[in-house]
Amino acid sequence: SSTLRRTTKESLACSAPPRALRAASMGNAAPCCRTEAKDQVITQCEDASEPIQQRGLGLSPTPSPINRLNSSPSSRAERIERVRAKTQPLHVTSSQNEEELEELLGVFELTCTSIATRYRLAVANPKVEPDLIKRADEVLARVGHQMRRLQHFKVRGQTWQGGEADRWVNMFIGNRKRFKSLAEIVRKVQVENRIVRHWQGQAKCAKLSKGSSDNLIASLENSAGGTKLDLEAWDGVDVFKIEKENQQPLATVFMSMWQHKQMSSLSKARKSKVADYIRAVESGYKEHPYHNRMHAAEVMLMSYYFWSSLSARPEFKGYFTEVDLLVLMVAAAIHDIGHPAVNNDFLVKTRSSLAIRYHDRSVLENFHLATAFELMKDKGIPLLEHNLPSPPVASLRNRVVEMVLATDMAIHKTLVEDMEMEEKRHENRQDIDKRLLEKSLIHLADIGHPLRPVHQHQDWAKRVTQEFFTQGDREKDLGLTPIALFDRKQAPPMPKSQIGFLKFVVAPTFKPVAALLGEAANKPQKCFEQNLQSWQAIADKEDPVNVAAGGC
Repeated sequence: SSTLRRTTKESLACSAPPRALRAASMGNAAPCCRTEAKDQVITQCEDASEPIQQRGLGLSPTPSPINRLNSSPSSRAERIERVRAKTQPLHVTSSQNEEELEELLGVFELTCTSIATRYRLAVANPKVEPDLIKRADEVLARVGHQMRRLQHFKVRGQTWQGGEADRWVNMFIGNRKRFKSLAEIVRKVQVENRIVRHWQGQAKCAKLSKGSSDNLIASLENSAGGTKLDLEAWDGVDVFKIEKENQQPLATVFMSMWQHKQMSSLSKARKSKVADYIRAVESGYKEHPYHNRMHAAEVMLMSYYFWSSLSARPEFKGYFTEVDLLVLMVAAAIHDIGHPAVNNDFLVKTRSSLAIRYHDRSVLENFHLATAFELMKDKGIPLLEHNLPSPPVASLRNRVVEMVLATDMAIHKTLVEDMEMEEKRHENRQDIDKRLLEKSLIHLADIGHPLRPVHQHQDWAKRVTQEFFTQGDREKDLGLTPIALFDRKQAPPMPKSQIGFLKFVVAPTFKPVAALLGEAANKPQKCFEQNLQSWQAIADKEDPVNVAAGGC
């Protein structure tokens, strides 16, 4: 037990390859043959050159690889300190760092082999103290966590190239530098008073507008479901055109999909009830420039195109089912219901009731989910209940929750990195994590207007910029300082802003999905390139000095 404790603690100073770590933690590095005698157990392992003897509660004095490496007469504490010293961040040259890394890797590989052998022996010995095994498991878990962080760091370094990409991504996901000063503390009371008055005013406006949703639902009777749309073509549906025709793009798109895929044969909800629910959801979207019912319909269309195109590919044969489409449709339809045209950062900073209710975490996304499911419950519509023996409704609801939460830009980087790693890892597409994939599809559709034709994308870009500036104005009125992207006086010109958004936010998100789509990605990719060229041309026209310098 003392040898196991020593070698386990020595391994904390360095990191193990995942395969070696799994061997140590799972006890399957090599098969062992055991013969038992009265007072002795002799175990011969494939990864050990000599039999390892075990007496009583202890292990044999046979030197392990790491013992032989540290064969100089020194105390256990000195050996640990010597290994730990090699892991401290020092100012060393590149060649020195490579030499020390090579040495540490060799040390750790031998250490892992020794730990794996002794761990299996300890687990197999009923006389070993349970606390020792528990401590070993805790150490292995911590080392495993470090290994996962290293893998994540490696992917992140490959995905986000250079400081410029980080700067643009941080701009669009709302990260900001926060500075604490005496002046800010002095202003705090004044700002909070303005915030209180702001939300009091919002509450009064909400009371005055109560009942408008009921009127909208009544005006949408006998509509949706009868219009045939070209859902399979990337540019087959224009939500702006539907909005002008009947002011109900979400209900029209949703019910067209429902009829096109004959979802009534799957869901236990009657078609009339489904239409009633989706009309109610559509009425929950407010008349904002960007986060409105047209945006919800657009996300539905893009999500469906991605799902349908993947389903049609030979390598994805049998991968998706109609149940998967059901949860995707529901998540896309409800993902922004009731959006107030401000982001999570604004709600947290102003201490809104929503931010308090959801503990400042994915505030809007949790609000959208709660609103949609409460509406489904109040109307008694079993939209997710189906006629198949599995999966259970609770599982489908959980998938909807995961997809909507994935639209939070705070997890944008993590989601993109995970999806890129998943795509590269599995040549057999059937092995791709379906939940991760469907979350990526929803997130891509949510920010995917640069994949649309130029005139549609530029309309969306103007709309979202208008919302950004309106939020920035509200922050200034409250005594807050908006980030540059939301400040109409400090924001970069729209062409430059959109170029950064396309290159550093949308392009990395689309890349792994495009690799899976194959030829179906050609039209969205072409639209993306045309939009990038269009913004570049406008930027060059507005800044001729930069053109002469060769900039963008």
